[in-house]
Amino acid sequence: MPRSALTGSRIRERRTLEGLKQADLARKVGISPAYLNLIEHNRRRIGGKLLVDLARELKVEVAALTE
Repeated sequence: MPRSALTGSRIRERRTLEGLKQADLARKVGISPAYLNLIEHNRRRIGGKLLVDLARELKVEVAALTE
């Protein structure tokens, strides 16, 4: 599996560590829960502003989600 495909899994892992529901995190970054679900299951690529917004809400550096 390419490294970039693991970003969604890392997002899901951090979200659960923070005790956030998928719907709550999606609302905070301005996307639908369904879209966040696709990202977390590595079915959608993610980058740019959305990745920065997710990292901020999850209280991690962007690199922690992408490396």
